[in-house]
Amino acid sequence: MTGVNLIATLRPAPGKTAELRQILCETAHNVKQVEQTCFTFLLTECKRPDGTIEFKVIERWANKEALEVHHERSWLQSMYSTFDEKQLLDGPEQIEELTVISGFAAR
Repeated sequence: MTGVNLIATLRPAPGKTAELRQILCETAHNVKQVEQTCFTFLLTECKRPDGTIEFKVIERWANKEALEVHHERSWLQSMYSTFDEKQLLDGPEQIEELTVISGFAAR
């Protein structure tokens, strides 16, 4: 499976979970509508052992150029500005690039 595979992890600041969730849902919608070179964009939510919530976005892009175009989108830049202005994150976003070894994405 070629392309760029990654997981972005975002931890909401205390009291900011609902607002961050809404913004991330809007971003997922924008990606679905606009980004033809994004093959997977799954917004997930998990409860950590300490009871806090974190969001993980699982992404698969056609190539690095497609991901670069995504990062240049005005609505994505606006999302990051909102994160800062409203102090929505508890620490920086963590991005892990993955290498697929085996498995499948869909049947």
